[in-house]
Amino acid sequence: MRITDARTGLLTRIRPARTGLLYTRVQLTRTGAPFGTADLRALLVADVLFRLAEFNGLQVMACWADAGHAEDEVKALARDAERLGVHPPAAHVGDERDGPCDVHVVAHTAATYRGPDGPEYPSGPDIPVAACGPVTGAGGYLDTAGNDPLAMRLALLEHPYSEPVRLDREVLAAAQDQLSRWRERVAAWAEMPSRPSHPDVVRNAFTAFSEGLDTWAALAELRRLEGEPGVPDGSRFETFVYLDRILGLELPRAIGRACP
Repeated sequence: MRITDARTGLLTRIRPARTGLLYTRVQLTRTGAPFGTADLRALLVADVLFRLAEFNGLQVMACWADAGHAEDEVKALARDAERLGVHPPAAHVGDERDGPCDVHVVAHTAATYRGPDGPEYPSGPDIPVAACGPVTGAGGYLDTAGNDPLAMRLALLEHPYSEPVRLDREVLAAAQDQLSRWRERVAAWAEMPSRPSHPDVVRNAFTAFSEGLDTWAALAELRRLEGEPGVPDGSRFETFVYLDRILGLELPRAIGRACP
């Protein structure tokens, strides 16, 4: 697995210091400012990394560094993160340098700035940093505009995690439409005879996941598969469900809902 290290701009391999165990740390908004959508984005990026690492046979210890926020603020953040399908942390720490760490995910609001030298990221020199871009347009902390919270997850996954994202009502509505359509199609495909996953789509998607957490390329593969002629529906089903193990969009949710 490789991510683009924010300090060098280069794809950098994540090298766990302990065999079979990956420590991730998410640096959240610093004390003095409330948590916001930028924090949820960082937690989502860490969650995709968590899912991918577990898929590759690693045990993952996830830590959130909340820089001393009040307990009720941290609990509220955890509740909203859960609504986005984020795995809960193994621990909270007040200082971003506490404890072991193999990869550091930093919310846009967590980086400190020092004049013309740009942002300083709280991480050791040998620990790669995934720095998340800002999120604008959201009317509130977890303002889903009445949509499924996983529509916000999908909208965020549509962009490279280091780039700015605007989440307005139109964007969230479009994400909700796509999420609903995919769930309906997965439910319909589930009724068809099973077929193996589409090998090219799976290979391309997992290459994208492993080279920079490229979720937007993986989603593009699913769109291509959705409309590709000649593919058995059973293969579409297996592929969508398989890749959803990393994407976390609950694509099989509608299966069986029409049954009495």
